[in-house]
Amino acid sequence: MKFELYSQLFEPDRVYIPEQRLQKLWVTSLWKQKLETLDGDLIQVVSPGTWNRHEGPDFRDALLFIGGTIREGDIEIHYQNGDWYHHGHHRDPAYDRVVLHVIFSRIDHSRIVVNSRKKQIPVCLADYEALNDTPFEAVCQPSWENLEDFFQILKSSGMKRLNLKVDYIRRRRARFGLDLLCWWGLFQSSGLKANRSSFNRLFLSFPWEDYFSENMKVDEIIPLLKYLGGFEDGHLPEKKYAHLKVPRDLRWVRMGVRPASYPEYRLAWLGAFMRKLYNKSIYAYCLEQIQIEGFSKRFWQRFFQSGCSDCREPGETLSVELAMNALVPVLLASMDNTDDSMWDTILNGIETVSIGEYRLSRRFYNRHGVDKKNPLRRKWVNQQGILYIYERFCSQDLADLCPLCNPKEKM
Repeated sequence: MKFELYSQLFEPDRVYIPEQRLQKLWVTSLWKQKLETLDGDLIQVVSPGTWNRHEGPDFRDALLFIGGTIREGDIEIHYQNGDWYHHGHHRDPAYDRVVLHVIFSRIDHSRIVVNSRKKQIPVCLADYEALNDTPFEAVCQPSWENLEDFFQILKSSGMKRLNLKVDYIRRRRARFGLDLLCWWGLFQSSGLKANRSSFNRLFLSFPWEDYFSENMKVDEIIPLLKYLGGFEDGHLPEKKYAHLKVPRDLRWVRMGVRPASYPEYRLAWLGAFMRKLYNKSIYAYCLEQIQIEGFSKRFWQRFFQSGCSDCREPGETLSVELAMNALVPVLLASMDNTDDSMWDTILNGIETVSIGEYRLSRRFYNRHGVDKKNPLRRKWVNQQGILYIYERFCSQDLADLCPLCNPKEKM
């Protein structure tokens, strides 16, 4: 198994801006501003076009002058110029009427894009700061008479968020292997939000090839992890690891983190759990245990017990978070619904398992007037739905496009 390229598990850091927000900026104000192409041609927009909420270019039938030449056609908007090719628009005839590609960031020095007919399309680099000037329209619906519809939207949104993770894993499973993807997810999830980045760096520094090839002594795992984490009680167990260094820019955050989730405790548990599963496939072991015991909160807490008396084992809530964020996406990415029994078991678990409320979800439910005693508030998938909606609508000033505030909007 080759791990030279496993750092490519991580996509380059980029600002997440939903395309709907970029489109809203265009139709509300950007088209009225002074614009020019990357070639320096002045753009004068007579009509910004009709906002297309379906497949195809973002705006239909726009009318504009580019360098004094009248252009009538469609407009496509992306955050980065490379998204034109990443989304396959250069091969899709549906985008042949595009006359302007509007972007907010450049990843290369190209000044145009081409359509399926190899025709060049000018590119306009808009001011990123203009995003901050988009007016926020407070249209959040404060309460729902039909909570069944409310929670159905949350459930659907939660599954969308999970499916994004599953698709990400599915694209990488053949290249990196299911076991490595499981461990990668566990390292990320163990860091929680505060220390996720540092756990990622530590994961990339660990000699996984030795671990999977059993070329590492089992008692070396925890000291090596602690050494790479920069903790005083860690050390390099053998000279063969003398080349390993503590990752650069490693910063452990404790402020705002519960003591049980301090990085040294989570790292000690990870090492103990890795030691427990040494010589085993974590992916195969997970499937085997689910087949034996089923899918529940108590099962996952038992599953993650390392048997180490010197470390703090994950509690019930953290165990569910580790399972749902790290292991379940890998399980789903490795199978399809033809694996009837296991598929049904996992999906049923996703829909029924509950955890304590996130701080964000608690505020969200209260704002929408949901009774604090309603058990659906604590469903994991519903809380994932809140995160999905918050990330794509609430935090992006897109309440007027939110499926909860505007149920007629299709996601």
